[in-house]
Amino acid sequence: MIRWVNIFKGFLMGICELIPGVSSGTMALLLGIYDEFIGAISRIVTKDYKKAILFLLPLVVGMGIAVLTLTSLIEYLLDRHMVPTHWFFIGLVLGVVPMMLRISNYRVKFRSSHYILVFLAVALLFSIGLIRGDETPPENLVVTMPLLIKMFFSGILASMTMLLPGISGSLVLLILGSYSIVIYSINQLKAFNLEILPVLIAVGSGIVLGLLLASRVIQYMLSHYTYLTYALILGLVMGSVFAIYPGLPETALSWIMTVMAAIAGFTISWFMGTRNKETI
Repeated sequence: MIRWVNIFKGFLMGICELIPGVSSGTMALLLGIYDEFIGAISRIVTKDYKKAILFLLPLVVGMGIAVLTLTSLIEYLLDRHMVPTHWFFIGLVLGVVPMMLRISNYRVKFRSSHYILVFLAVALLFSIGLIRGDETPPENLVVTMPLLIKMFFSGILASMTMLLPGISGSLVLLILGSYSIVIYSINQLKAFNLEILPVLIAVGSGIVLGLLLASRVIQYMLSHYTYLTYALILGLVMGSVFAIYPGLPETALSWIMTVMAAIAGFTISWFMGTRNKETI
């Protein structure tokens, strides 16, 4: 039963990683498994690797199911209903803030340095939102060694950020010009085009390496600089709104859909946060 629950949790995390600007780390926070998730990744290369794998395997399966089954749906929603879809995820992100404020005990623990870090994190995400651009899906992708090297390092950078709530790996891929290549490659693999497989192997290898490196750094920061790390995560969560922001709706119907989507996202996120009584 527990494994099926973790598969569903992984499925939710996988959905987040398909959306530029929404982090699976944010979803892990809402689900109350963030610390366990980070710890399990860092223990893969230790003597406790069996326990780590048993915890991570259902999550990975769930994330894989989400990626394989929902890429086409996500593409459709972002193409046909981009504004309401993004505002749903803005609501989802903002709904995390009350939980983070509670976990960080900001009224007692935060000093001026913590608030400065929050501001810097928000400013960073605001800047990323300004430089973010749309990509044109590659219709005739040619697999070359330079492309594979680019995808490998893109995977490293994306996975190192996906563990932090507030910055999604897909947003980093978008900034690096690799997001559309990954989505295109996944859809081609689903169509049994095996020629695209080296691209996914390259980015997948980079993701694995990045996860192993980043998990140890984040775990160290949470252990030795707990409230500074909380402040950084809070700033990243708040600042990610700028990275997702799609603009305002243009028609009355779109306004109604957008407002309902934003409220729904916030309500779901807030409700899940109230049920999470654990710290990070």
